[in-house]
Amino acid sequence: MIKIQNFNFIFLGAPGSGKGTLANALAKATNLVHVSTGDIFRRTIEEASPLGLELKSIVEKGFYVPDTITNQVVENQLQILTKKNKNFILDGYPRTVNQAEFLKTLNDIKIFKVILLDVEQDIIIQRLTKRRYCPKCQKTYHLIFKPSTKGKLCENDDTLLIQRNDDQEEAIKKRLDIYEKETKVLIDFYKKENMLITLNANNNPEILVDEILKLMN
Repeated sequence: MIKIQNFNFIFLGAPGSGKGTLANALAKATNLVHVSTGDIFRRTIEEASPLGLELKSIVEKGFYVPDTITNQVVENQLQILTKKNKNFILDGYPRTVNQAEFLKTLNDIKIFKVILLDVEQDIIIQRLTKRRYCPKCQKTYHLIFKPSTKGKLCENDDTLLIQRNDDQEEAIKKRLDIYEKETKVLIDFYKKENMLITLNANNNPEILVDEILKLMN
């Protein structure tokens, strides 16, 4: 395991760019902690704290989680890691310039590099349309990269694997359009901060991990 000190990362990229996969691969190769906002939201809801109950109500109604709540949830997690002297990879945060500005105000938390994963749209569509998941245990598969050993059935419970509605091609194209509009401002923000590094994420995660480690040296 490669030990990393004084380096924290933000991963930016379109849906299907491989942010989570790369963050997991980099975390396994180093002592960095993968911080996914989706995972933090789930843990906060499970804790059933006042903040967790408020977040649960918003998510169940299908509403957008306000920046104020997202910021608070993320700050709580990062403060825990900072107290333990752990460095991290942020996956799924920030998503807005307001969130990025808030992150700058956390004096004891320093973000050193923002990695933008650049992937061709055709590759993203191929990646996402081939995804399947188990509606019972939520385990995810990929018909090409991570197929089930049981064919169309889940390895855990033999449930028939299905495709999420938002993994169909038309839905993916809409998500990519929204991403382009919403994230361009955030990308420009980090360019001005001289923090942005763009990587060709058409490559596999192992190659990208090596590229990131070389950048750090």
